[in-house]
Amino acid sequence: MRFPDKAIVLQNIRHGDKRHIIRLYTRSHGLLTVITSVGKTPQSKVRASNVLPLAIINTELVVKQNKEIHQLTEASAAVVLANIHNSLSKLSIAQFLNEVLIKSIKENQENTPLFDFIESSLIYLNDAERDFVNLHIYFLVELSKHLGFEPQDNFSETTPFFDCREGCFTNISFTYPLGLSKAESLMFHELLNRNILTTPLNKEQRHVLLDILLAYYRFHVPSFNELHSLDVLKEVMS
Repeated sequence: MRFPDKAIVLQNIRHGDKRHIIRLYTRSHGLLTVITSVGKTPQSKVRASNVLPLAIINTELVVKQNKEIHQLTEASAAVVLANIHNSLSKLSIAQFLNEVLIKSIKENQENTPLFDFIESSLIYLNDAERDFVNLHIYFLVELSKHLGFEPQDNFSETTPFFDCREGCFTNISFTYPLGLSKAESLMFHELLNRNILTTPLNKEQRHVLLDILLAYYRFHVPSFNELHSLDVLKEVMS
């Protein structure tokens, strides 16, 4: 069946001279793997600049039932994210978000709120002149809600320790990465109750919160292993 859809490019792998295998997160059908011919001329229906990772595009797709790979016949820019590529800080955040999405999104069915969240986060990163340095931390917290393992903020004097496995605060202290120390748990509790985008954080706080969230993801997302973009992100955001 041929249909139009809006999509976010997650991964683009060359398959021969002109053929590319592309992983898309679409607004109407969730995760799709497609194959397409990529051209270099202005007349090409799919141009290389439109299928770069995290490009937001309008597409024409041919989806075949009971097939793992579908066909992308047309792609055009739905949103231009030029500012991301003009800033090393924004680009390092974008590459991190891209890798997180590749490892986290598994579903090949419609999830419009998740698509809209990803799209709005990328547009925010592109357009923001300030208050974007914590976007990757905000993104991990909000993404966990869409994926169904939102951390529960039941922090109290009697439950001061966060359990990464259960996703809630308990009265029992577990060693990292099973759980967090009392100080880390308090920091995490405060994170869950703030507008993290506008909260001033120093380098150490930002790195600790990022490590906490990634440890949490490893318990709740299968095969969520090390991120290649993490070291670059930490270096750039120092």
